[in-house]
Amino acid sequence: MHRSKSAVLLTAASVTIALGQSASAGGFGEESRKNNPYVAGDMHNHNTCTDGSVAAGYTIDRAVGTGQAAAGGTNFDLDWFTLGNHGGSGNRDCRFADTSANIPGETTTTWSQTIGQTIQGITITGLKGSANGTGANANMWRWQSIGEVEYPIIVNRSAQYDKVLVEGLEWVVPGHEHTDVAVIAGQHPRHGGNADKMAEFEFRFDRGDTDSIGPVDLSNNPLWPGKDNVNNSGTAGHGKALEGVKWLQANYPLQSYAIPTHTERQGPFSATASKGYNIEHFRDFNNAAPTVAFGIESPGHMAEGGLTGGSGSYGSGAVGGGTYGMVGVYTAKVGGLWDGLLAEGRNFFMFISSDWHQRGAFGARDRYTTADFIPGEYTKLYVPRTEGFRNQSIIDGMRSGNSYSVNGDVIGPDFEFRASAHGQWKTMGETIVARPGEKIVLEVELTVPATNNSPYSFDNPLLAQIGQHQPLNKPSIDHIDLITGKITGVVSPSAPNYAVANAAGVAGASIVYNPTAAIAKQINWRNMKVKKQRDGSTRLSFETTFTMGSEPGYIRARGTNIPVATPNVTDSAGNPLLDANNAAVSCTDSSCPAHLESVNGVKKVTHDVQAWSNLWFYGNPIFLRPVGSPKLLVEQNAELARRLAIQNGFDRWREEHAERD
Repeated sequence: MHRSKSAVLLTAASVTIALGQSASAGGFGEESRKNNPYVAGDMHNHNTCTDGSVAAGYTIDRAVGTGQAAAGGTNFDLDWFTLGNHGGSGNRDCRFADTSANIPGETTTTWSQTIGQTIQGITITGLKGSANGTGANANMWRWQSIGEVEYPIIVNRSAQYDKVLVEGLEWVVPGHEHTDVAVIAGQHPRHGGNADKMAEFEFRFDRGDTDSIGPVDLSNNPLWPGKDNVNNSGTAGHGKALEGVKWLQANYPLQSYAIPTHTERQGPFSATASKGYNIEHFRDFNNAAPTVAFGIESPGHMAEGGLTGGSGSYGSGAVGGGTYGMVGVYTAKVGGLWDGLLAEGRNFFMFISSDWHQRGAFGARDRYTTADFIPGEYTKLYVPRTEGFRNQSIIDGMRSGNSYSVNGDVIGPDFEFRASAHGQWKTMGETIVARPGEKIVLEVELTVPATNNSPYSFDNPLLAQIGQHQPLNKPSIDHIDLITGKITGVVSPSAPNYAVANAAGVAGASIVYNPTAAIAKQINWRNMKVKKQRDGSTRLSFETTFTMGSEPGYIRARGTNIPVATPNVTDSAGNPLLDANNAAVSCTDSSCPAHLESVNGVKKVTHDVQAWSNLWFYGNPIFLRPVGSPKLLVEQNAELARRLAIQNGFDRWREEHAERD
């Protein structure tokens, strides 16, 4: 995982995408080129329909509302929101919070207590499908709660907040860890609509949903026949999962996504169980569903890190042995699995969401947490703001690759990462085509907000150990890494290196999937143009150049508030160390909270203090291709999406207007 700085420089020197020798902190030219703002959202979170602690409506309220919540607590004003609960079933009425949430007037309420009642304008007449438990343990299948509970709540909240809300799913994948899915076909919450197609996918392909009946017509005939309820684990489960993404591609190629999440958490893939992913599984998904399966999501649960583990519920058995800078090793490692997929020129992008469930030792209204953050509080997934922004805009923005993910508001909603050859500007997810030897200009511009949502104003303890004084609620960028790699071509399923065996623990961090990937340039904030804004924020910018090589490649950016070689946090090249190491650092300020874990009575950097201390952002890559060389897979799949949009445009228009009528 952690190469020395000299090794990184040697690797960078061999990369054909050669960066220029210096970075300029100059301006960027015409303002019209730079006006590309983004909107923030979250696609992975939970409520009491499954294993969350709060009601579905409460999750939305806190995520997209403004000011203070009626029951207490700050709202986080996200621009868009996907309600992404697990598949399977649940016995709690998710119009109510669990008792553990400690919300006034809200206690654990089961479906057995509310059948036949009209609550929040929603009436559940009975539990449908195969019988699943009795009494207080009587479960509602998720296909029913998706359509009859969560989606009506989305309809209500869409009108209330005038925000873009989507009914999604954290798919409990046959043979694997989880995957974030949304199917927006039929979802027109400002005009009614339904989430039937999202519910049908969950019924057909979620291994937690073993209902054998599903919805029925007036003659009691199943509406969704042909379900496979057998092949739910191991290699056979992966086959069923592939059928699931193929179903999305065949039926909703532009109106759905499938993004595997916390992929390293349970260790590598097992041929006889249901856990993990190896690189071949991501390849299979992208091959089978090129406009649907286009990325990977790093873990949520960002405040779970204790003395022995990092965020995301990652323990020593995870691939990598834990998290690195609050993300999994697949995306944190330079040359790791993500870089391996980019080395094929795949449209495979990186995303982060909250995975909100509960606050651990605290209630939902508290500002402290030993488990999760509320959507929008700590993580933000930014997609482009478009004219008439709607649910389709979310999927289009994610699929385009023009997106980036931020922890702890270390940067804001106007990150600009673009490159130009002969005056043609491209941004994340796009491809520059230029002659070998031609100069490429790269421009980076971003805003560091004046403050974030941290409840702590004492100095960051990870930085205090090296003599830096930076309040946890006022982080700043230390440096940005520009990471490059060669693109060597798509690996065929018949090739011997298509499938790569993985390993649990830190052994899984040693695997290099793209040996050409390297930190080609590291820009310290002192070498950037710095402009203080009236609102207290800071605008940073720089420009650098590199040379188009004779082979295709890519360049991506990540940034952090942590300097290179910070003890127990980053290595000599600036790569994040295993987050469990953060707990070796003491939190000695008198304001360090009591809930931090301690050693011999000394508080350590754990839980939410760890999360607010160790901040990173990740941008998706710009691809580069020499003139005359074959188009990259990312270009081919973008063209496929454009063709599908043209072919399906009238059908989608007709569907939307039929729903409105």
